[in-house]
Amino acid sequence: MQFNSNDSGSTLQSEINITPLVDVVLVLLIIFMVVVPLLIEGYDVDIPRASADTLPQVAESQLILSIGSAACPILSPPTGEGIPKDCQVTLADQKIPVAELPARVASILGGRPAEQRALFLAVDDRLNYEGVLRIIDLAKSGVEDLKIEFVATN
Repeated sequence: MQFNSNDSGSTLQSEINITPLVDVVLVLLIIFMVVVPLLIEGYDVDIPRASADTLPQVAESQLILSIGSAACPILSPPTGEGIPKDCQVTLADQKIPVAELPARVASILGGRPAEQRALFLAVDDRLNYEGVLRIIDLAKSGVEDLKIEFVATN
């Protein structure tokens, strides 16, 4: 800013210095001139392809634990500790009582390497969250480093 010194008094005179503005605009212009041809051309990426032979093996190795509202009626929060005695779950397409769950999961997943110890969980949406967590804790009690993954139910 600059002050005017004339006889009528001092008044403020403001002038815009456009040199920094022109510098910034020119730098942005250069950046866009360099980047736009790269965006238009693109890059070739080699994506690995999975063979069809590996998919059935993965499906067979999945251990799915299904908890339904008909077999395990925990629609409200469970009272006290534990899970209802009449609760049954489906593990690898076999209905079993919840009390046998830790031993069955340990026998199936115990011999697998740690990176392949995964339990896929399919749960009815109407079941109580706390009750489902108790069942998951029971299933995890027999196996170390067990990963839980969720499967969408119909």
